[in-house]
Amino acid sequence: MGRPRKQPHERRSTSVRTDLTLAEKVHVQEQATNAGLSEAAYLRRRALGYVVRSRASAARSNPALVSELNRLGTQVQKLGNLTNQVALYCHTDRRIPYGWEVLPSEIKALAKTIEQALEQELFKDGA
Repeated sequence: MGRPRKQPHERRSTSVRTDLTLAEKVHVQEQATNAGLSEAAYLRRRALGYVVRSRASAARSNPALVSELNRLGTQVQKLGNLTNQVALYCHTDRRIPYGWEVLPSEIKALAKTIEQALEQELFKDGA
């Protein structure tokens, strides 16, 4: 199964052309390489005002955030296993054990917690 088609408003269908000196072109290539991006992605992000970090600065991470995201990932895995068990119960006409009705709200709460943690770290610089 292939990647889903983008909606019309998500497609990049127009382009902007600019002339650069050889030195400017080399500079753009170096900056894009340092950021781990293609030239087009690098220029698009810069033109739109996003902060573009080099791979070296992106590699420096907040250990507390990494630990928290690992902890949340473990919770997601446990909820996923529980969800699979619920699906098995539903497809085999078994009764769902008492207390499992909170599963959907737990998944939503965990997703919100993860989203907030990611937004706090990823978008704090406007990246």
